[in-house]
Amino acid sequence: MSLLGEETPAAAAPSETNERRGWRAWFTSFAGRITLVLILGLLLVQSIPLGFYIYDRTIGRSALQAESIAQRVISVVETFENAPGPRRRDVLRAVSTRYFTVSLLPQPPPVEPPPPFGLMAEITPRLTPLGDRPVRIWPTRGPDGDGMLIGVAVNPGWLLFDVRAEPNEANPYVRFYTLGTLALVVLVVAILMVGRLAAPVGQFALAADRFGTDVNAPPLPERGSPEVRKAIRAFNRMQQRLRRYVDDRTLMMAAISHDLRTALTRLKLRAEFIDDDEQRGKAIADLDEMQSMLESTLAFARDESVQEPRSRVDLAALLQSLCSDHADVGQNVKYQGPDRVPFDGRPVALRRAFGNLIENAVRYGGEALVTLGSKDGNCTVLVEDRGPSIPSSMRERVFAPFFRLESSRNRETGGMGLGLAVVRSVVRGHGGDIGLLDREGGGLSVRVTLPCPS
Repeated sequence: MSLLGEETPAAAAPSETNERRGWRAWFTSFAGRITLVLILGLLLVQSIPLGFYIYDRTIGRSALQAESIAQRVISVVETFENAPGPRRRDVLRAVSTRYFTVSLLPQPPPVEPPPPFGLMAEITPRLTPLGDRPVRIWPTRGPDGDGMLIGVAVNPGWLLFDVRAEPNEANPYVRFYTLGTLALVVLVVAILMVGRLAAPVGQFALAADRFGTDVNAPPLPERGSPEVRKAIRAFNRMQQRLRRYVDDRTLMMAAISHDLRTALTRLKLRAEFIDDDEQRGKAIADLDEMQSMLESTLAFARDESVQEPRSRVDLAALLQSLCSDHADVGQNVKYQGPDRVPFDGRPVALRRAFGNLIENAVRYGGEALVTLGSKDGNCTVLVEDRGPSIPSSMRERVFAPFFRLESSRNRETGGMGLGLAVVRSVVRGHGGDIGLLDREGGGLSVRVTLPCPS
């Protein structure tokens, strides 16, 4: 299995950024949930008038239509019977329309009416004011739509009412389209407004993540609702206190270093007066080692607190330059990977970190193979050698300051034990991580993973 494709804890951060893309993930975000609440509230508010509208279009409208037809039939019958004989034909012509036609027949149509149903069943009981007059109702179909024939016995003959459904005053589809358009406009405006409201929360999360890698990051502007501004203000105060704490620690280390250097200088002067040459040499060597440890400790503390500004770095060119420098002095150091990989980082700190890894590989393994790869928003750098591996139980401890696997106390062979601690501090300061693995075929592989979005 390729080491470049293995998962690391640092790889989760960029992948989470990629997973946040898409509508499904958006609905689980803060802005998405607020939008869903607005949509549910809008649906709830609209459901009440929609229920009245549906009632009006079905049960309510049918009852009103039946009442209107029955009243018109009753009114025409009464007017017809009260009009003088020569004027009755004029009454029928005056009340007839395209969808409500009245004619006088000597007898009803020779068709047995079916049992009343639907609208006809609602009209029948409303015609009781006609008294004992025979009434018959038949359904009809015509080019103007479905309708009905209502026959009412009068003196003389039968009045036949041809009633057809009148066109709606407003097309229901137009109403639904209008409501849908309004709902869409409200939804778009709600999404835009919610996005503006949720933007400070997203910026707050980005600032918190950035602060984990850059203690000197600028404070976050206080924008948004009062609650969000209050949280941002508290975060800025926390960031200021932590920065002040780090600065105070650095000043304390510098003061301690200054005082200890003075004491070491006096001890060296006094050691020169030791008569025994062997003891004098050991004492001076111990004092030199103490001074070296003191300077290394101060440099380590300074590297953790004083961060250089970030800039655009070509990670591939940086690694190629380091490999070329070692190859020029006859060391077996090779580079494999692309010619260009842009990266936002601190070039001096990155050069020191990868330089330490390459030097360790050459020192303990006799060679170094540096491989750079990019996948899923991560840059992975492997520094491999053929030297002795490190036991699994010790792979975490080697990153602790002043821990040395080399058993001797010789600084020329084992160093001060700060190299890997500095490397991990730099890598994690860029939002990445570092791990140790066994190399296939023997040896050690150091894998550095950095967030490197394309």
